[in-house]
Amino acid sequence: MTSEARVQLENVILPFWLRHGVDERRGGFHTCFDNRGRRLVSTEKFTWSQGRFVWLLARAARLATDGLLDVDADRLVTLAEGGARFLADHVIRSDGTCHFVVTTDGTPTHGPAGETHSVYADCFVVMGLAELARTTGSTAWLEVAEPLLSRATADIRANRAATPPYAVPDGHVAFGPRMILLNTRLEHARALLHLDRMTSDTLADLAADRDAMLRHRTPDGTFREMIPDRPDDTTLVARHRVPGHALEGVWVALEAGDLLGESDEVTAAELLTSIEALCASAWDSRHGGLFRYVDAEGATEPRGTGGDTPYERLVRSTWSTKLWWVHTEAAYTTALAARRYGDRDAGRWAELIWDYTLATFPGRDEGEEWVQIRDRGGRPLDQVVALPVKDPFHIARNLMQLVELGAEVRS
Repeated sequence: MTSEARVQLENVILPFWLRHGVDERRGGFHTCFDNRGRRLVSTEKFTWSQGRFVWLLARAARLATDGLLDVDADRLVTLAEGGARFLADHVIRSDGTCHFVVTTDGTPTHGPAGETHSVYADCFVVMGLAELARTTGSTAWLEVAEPLLSRATADIRANRAATPPYAVPDGHVAFGPRMILLNTRLEHARALLHLDRMTSDTLADLAADRDAMLRHRTPDGTFREMIPDRPDDTTLVARHRVPGHALEGVWVALEAGDLLGESDEVTAAELLTSIEALCASAWDSRHGGLFRYVDAEGATEPRGTGGDTPYERLVRSTWSTKLWWVHTEAAYTTALAARRYGDRDAGRWAELIWDYTLATFPGRDEGEEWVQIRDRGGRPLDQVVALPVKDPFHIARNLMQLVELGAEVRS
């Protein structure tokens, strides 16, 4: 798995994005490609992807410096710093938030539905700047990031955060913002630790956000994507599950626990049990792979009453699709559980999911990146997910995590 992940990074993912994604003249990155990566459909720059691009360049540079990737670390750092300056100059606002999207030259504009701000974009900018600070040793990038983290934390904890492209339905608390905040907090804490700036308050915030995310865990080991105000709620929004999101959250919670060095309300052993439950709840026994959305009762179409909001239409119409990020996140979570924690059941899932992932998502044509969206049977779908972008973040992040995990196991 480790060697295959490295091959994909060095020969496919990084070459594609370094060739096509970097805007050397105006700064920032182009990510508005079609699903196959053959055509740039827009030169707008969505902040969500700009922050994540900075993160992946900085992390790849650090792996190259450690001898885990054969890429030019100096060039990657230079590009990451350029992306960070683009964010600082054009995207970050004085109120501790970011513009949702800017034009190719950095002029603020709005998203497809008129969006001007999303807390997810804010968090991804913090992640990118924190990773860049960790890689370069420059505290200046943390000073840029920390007002964003403070504002995002306050808004998410108060359940008032703007979450475009899909609003949280009224009467529910969403898993997504809590998971992304914990992930952001973890990246920030790691940068502080590396720079000898860790404090007890940092760890307390990490523990609090971990506890908040883990409140979505159910007795059967799966996670509720939306916790309704009414316990007897049987709507589609309350019943549906997003196993890929939850599996992503599991590795974030496990690694946050490692940094905390203590047991929280939900222990590592219980989180490992969740991996088995989540994989089993989402696996497509007919075609293989993990469904995007499932019902509370398992790997079936989500059921329940409800309305006709954009989010509900999304769940109903795309539940059986196979998405790249679901599978790479699941591959890393299961491999982490197997290799670091010795979980044999997770090891079996890791092999199954990894085999499906490599057989399904990498493009087959010369110079083609992964085809990130497939139908239930694995055929390419020329669609977008959430934003009109082809985002390299999950693939690159999870492949780099697998490379790092392999090095950890060997040592």
